[in-house]
Amino acid sequence: MSDASNPYESTSVKPPMPSGKMEYMRSIHYVFENPNWVTNVLLVGVCILSTGIIPVLGQLVCVGYQFGIIEALHRRPNAQYPDFDFNKLMDYLVRGFWIFLVGLVVGLAMLPIIAGLAVVFAVLVGGAGAAGGDDGAAVALIVVVPILFVAMLAIGIAINMISVPFMLRAGLMQDFGAAFDFGFAKQFIRNTWKEMILCALFSMVAGMLAALIGMAMLCVGIYFTMAVVMLMQGHLILQLYELHLARGGDAVYLKPEVA
Repeated sequence: MSDASNPYESTSVKPPMPSGKMEYMRSIHYVFENPNWVTNVLLVGVCILSTGIIPVLGQLVCVGYQFGIIEALHRRPNAQYPDFDFNKLMDYLVRGFWIFLVGLVVGLAMLPIIAGLAVVFAVLVGGAGAAGGDDGAAVALIVVVPILFVAMLAIGIAINMISVPFMLRAGLMQDFGAAFDFGFAKQFIRNTWKEMILCALFSMVAGMLAALIGMAMLCVGIYFTMAVVMLMQGHLILQLYELHLARGGDAVYLKPEVA
C-alpha cells in the first residue's frame, strides 16, 4: 500500500527468498521458458540494432524492459517474465533513461582513475623506450600490457559493483534522486560482493560466447544473441537483489502497480 506522503508500496510483505546461492545457468534458461521468447528476443535485438541508426534510444528501451522484468519477477517469483509490450514503450524509455543517467554519473566519477592508469601506462612504456630504445619499449609492452589488462578488468568489475545498487534503485523506484542512497549501496556491496564479481566474470564469458555464435549467424545474429545476454544480465541482477534481501539487506520501495 502507499499513501500521499509515500508514493511507494510497502515492503513489509516480501516474496520468497532464494536458497542463499546464485544460480548462474538459471539466468540463461529462464529466457527460453516464456512461450513468446522468440518474439521477445527478436524485439530486444531490433532495439539493439536500432542504436546504429538512433544512438542510445534503443539501448534505453532495452534497459527499461530489462528492469521491468526484474520488478515483475521480484513481485511474482514463480511467474514467467513479461513479454515485450509496445504499449509500454514510453515506460521502458523513461525507466531506462533514469538508469542511464545513474550509470553515466558513476562512470564519470571513475573516469579520473581510468585516466590515471592510462598515464601510468604511457609513462612506463615511454620511459622504457627512452632508456633501452626499441628493445626496451618492446619489453615494457610485454610486461605492462598484461598488468594493464588485469588492472582494467579489476576496475571494470569495481565500476560494475558500484553501479549495480544505484542502478537497481533507479530502475525499481524509477527516480534519479532516490538512486543515490549510499547506505543501501554499501549494504548491498557488503552482502553480495563475491557474487557480483562472479556475475561479472560469468557475463563476460557468456557475452564472448554469444558474440561468437552471433558472428557465425551471418554476423546479424549477434544483435539477437546479445539480446539473450541482456535478459540474462537482468536475471543475475534480480538474483543479487534477492540474495541481498535474504541476507538481511534493506528493500527498495516500488511504485504501486498500474492495473
